[in-house]
This record gives sequence, C-alpha cells and structure tokens, in this order.
Amino acid sequence: MIVTTARKQANALKEKAALCAAKLGARFVERQDRSLEALFAAYGEDVCIVGKERQTLYKYKEAVPFFYHPNASFIRYKQWQKTGTDPFIDAAGLSTGDEVLDATLGMGADAVMAAIAVGRTGTVTGLEASQPIAHIVATGLKEWQEGDETFLQALRRVNVVNTGSAAYFQHMKDKSVDVVYFDPMFETKVASPGLEGLRHFACSEMLTKSVLDDAKRVARRAVVLKGHWQSEQFARFGFTVNRRQHATFQYGVMEV
Repeated sequence: MIVTTARKQANALKEKAALCAAKLGARFVERQDRSLEALFAAYGEDVCIVGKERQTLYKYKEAVPFFYHPNASFIRYKQWQKTGTDPFIDAAGLSTGDEVLDATLGMGADAVMAAIAVGRTGTVTGLEASQPIAHIVATGLKEWQEGDETFLQALRRVNVVNTGSAAYFQHMKDKSVDVVYFDPMFETKVASPGLEGLRHFACSEMLTKSVLDDAKRVARRAVVLKGHWQSEQFARFGFTVNRRQHATFQYGVMEV
C-alpha cells in the first residue's frame, strides 16, 4: 500500500500523510497532482489518500472508496433519542456501566450504539482483524466532528483493537465483560453500496464453535449474534431470536 495526500493542500497534508503511512507500515509518496489511475499505474498497489477531513482507501484497480462515515449509527442514535429503543441495545440488554466487546467491528455502528447505551462509566472495545479497516475506523471515530456532544463522546469511547477475535480471547480472563457481540458480515452477502468499499479490505472470519466457546467463557451475561433473517447460524449454535417483523437482519441472544 502507498499513502499520499489529497490533491488540494498537498503540501500542508504531507506530515499527516507520512504519519498515516507509518501507522499502516506503508510507503508515503508525493501526490504530484496525479490521478488515482496514475497512482495505480505507477505503483501497482492499494492507495490511501489523506485529506483534510478524512482518509480514504482504494483497493488496487478498484474505483469504489472506503472511508469512515457514521451514517448508520447517527440515524439509529436519532431514532433512539425519539423512542428510547434500538434493536441491538434491546437485544443485548445494555445499560449504564456495562462492558461490551464487539468482536467484529467493521464500520462500528453497533459499537457506537453500545457506547451510547453504557455511557461514560461503561466500556466498549471493538476488534477488527483488518489493519486498514481498523486504522480508518479508529481515525474516523477519533476525528469525526458532526453531531451533538452525546454522539461525539460515544464515538470517542469506542476503543479499536487491530486483532482477530480468536487471538484476543486467548488473553482474556473468564467473565471479564458483560456482553460479547458478533456480526459476521460475510455469511450472507446483501447488496449494500455503503459496504462495497469495506469488503475489499475485510477479513472474512466465520463464527466457529471454538470461538463461540471462548466468547461464552469471557461473557458475564450474554453473547449476541447478528445475522440475516435466513441465517442458519442462530439454530446451529443455539441462539434465541426474538424475530423483528420485516427486518432483514435479526439479533440472536445466548445467555451465559
């Protein structure tokens, strides 16, 4: 992967881009006003473009970008403000002070909702096996500026860890968090323009019995699984699903 600056304010962004390259273990190159296609042709690698307000990833020879934007979590937050309910918060039974481990962070929408629910006295840790995704999402959570103080503080409280769940569980003590959450996005592919860029960089970790056994070991209260309404994983692993009518995705709960 190479890291470069946006075309506008390229000189002012050099230091920021070089720091990004160091974090990613990538190579910083001068933009020299080159197009994305020219960068692909010159280096033959994935490209990270550092702008003033966001960082954007492009898979080699792919035009669809991946960048952080909390659209889904913000919409859900506004709905939660109006109704006091959210499908994930309700399924997980989250309340102030809870400790939550999101084992498959992705864009982090559920992790942000968890941070809203558990408040300042709770904790939310999000695991992301893909280094590029972990970097982009962690940076976005830290730097995003639109929204009220409650929403922005929830973004800041999500702690992103670049690792897979199986490796992370090995170092966790029994009963160390209240809820462990999984959203294995690749089990059933659903068309979503917002996720297309992310899919280029994602690690497709499927839920296994051994990983689930570890999740049950470290959870004090419950393991929660998100899946397509047609998913066979709920029944396969013994999750209880309170079906939401007409919802594409459902949440299964396994109390421990």
